[in-house]
Amino acid sequence: MATTGLNIMTDLITANPNLRGVFANNLIMAQGVGQALAENKKADTIKMIGFDADDKLIGLLKDGTIYGLIVQDPYRMGYDGIKTALAASKGEKVPAFVDTGANLITKANMNNEKEHALLFPNVK
Repeated sequence: MATTGLNIMTDLITANPNLRGVFANNLIMAQGVGQALAENKKADTIKMIGFDADDKLIGLLKDGTIYGLIVQDPYRMGYDGIKTALAASKGEKVPAFVDTGANLITKANMNNEKEHALLFPNVK
């Protein structure tokens, strides 16, 4: 729950006045951490990187409450997965690991074409 991230981050802020950065490794925790930074007015001193994105986190990124979001590329994941599966089905040698990448999106680049498409996928 986001309240867990909120409570943990609030405790961290209280216990660590020199804290300068934090990584929240999933969507729900990132929501709570972002909320804690906003409520405690710590966005200027504590830089937060979250993992994944939704409307709430995009809003926190846009207003500068959080520094960045690490997002995946579902289209590339699907494309590479099918391409690799097809090659394997034909008996071709395939890599044991396929890196589909991760993207750091910040307020500075969130409106660039690639990053904007990852934040706001055109799903029909």
